[in-house]
Amino acid sequence: MKIALVGANGKLGKAVCEILQANNQVFNIDIDGGDCHCIEETPTLPDVIVDVSCAQQSVCSAALANALGLPIVIGCTGHDSEQLEKIKYVSNSIPVFLAYNMSVGMQIFKNIAEYVCQNFDGDVHIHEIHHRYKKDAPSGTALELEKLLAGGHPTISYARGGNLVGTHEVDFFGENETITLTHTALSRKCFAEGIAKASAWIVNQPNGLYNMKNLIKNSEFSLK
Repeated sequence: MKIALVGANGKLGKAVCEILQANNQVFNIDIDGGDCHCIEETPTLPDVIVDVSCAQQSVCSAALANALGLPIVIGCTGHDSEQLEKIKYVSNSIPVFLAYNMSVGMQIFKNIAEYVCQNFDGDVHIHEIHHRYKKDAPSGTALELEKLLAGGHPTISYARGGNLVGTHEVDFFGENETITLTHTALSRKCFAEGIAKASAWIVNQPNGLYNMKNLIKNSEFSLK
């Protein structure tokens, strides 16, 4: 499969490139605040565009994917409501895979947290820790958890420091017992592996907006 990788020189981009190159032909595209129309200048058009650059650039990549009739996987965070609406709009015409956290383990973590929230009476708190260079706070994943667990009226806290890839913890405080769930990314490879799976999966999907929950629910696609 031919993949155009936007944001190839970033920390996540390098990890994604390493995983994708094992079984695919990858066109590495690095941008600096510009657009990515150089995708049209690759030797042949890719089968899918993967964008791991930044929120603003991913909107441009989505528009280009729409113009070229290509599916796109977006694996960056920090979109505002206007940017999300633009991405949702193009999903009417092409398959779009959008997830703030591409880790398979994180999606399983979310599924478990949702189950606990629905079946355990208590106060809910979300805490996340990331490296000092992460721009958005709370993280996109923490905000997704907040929305997912809205029935428990969760509170959120966060910390930034060091080189930590990312840890998310959800505490459910009951009257006589507490449940704590924790997911820790040990390296960016867990995100890169999820992006590789999403890229292989999205090329066979009809137009629409998809995420990791859709991927995991697909029983015909191996997550191992």
